[in-house]
Amino acid sequence: MASLQDIGARIRTARKARGLTAIELAGLAGMHRNTLLALETGKGNIELGKLLSLCGELGLELLLVPAQAAGMRAAESAAQAGGSQTELAQRLQALMGEGERP
Repeated sequence: MASLQDIGARIRTARKARGLTAIELAGLAGMHRNTLLALETGKGNIELGKLLSLCGELGLELLLVPAQAAGMRAAESAAQAGGSQTELAQRLQALMGEGERP
């Protein structure tokens, strides 16, 4: 499971990639700047609704997967970065409804 530090770092990276300040993003997501900054540093405790709002503003998706699948998805991401897809990844995509469509 991702830690609060991991989630916060991803939020900060996405915010900076979109050229938003903490004040701008906090305003868009309907929260105080200090709440956002605490989350980004892994020190905050944020309500799920606020986290979902942040994700929506940043174009991120909060994805909950079984712990066993999380490791497989990480391996797939590494394989895709190298330009290949494993058989396991193909099966996971099919199970998650991301495979070929009729």
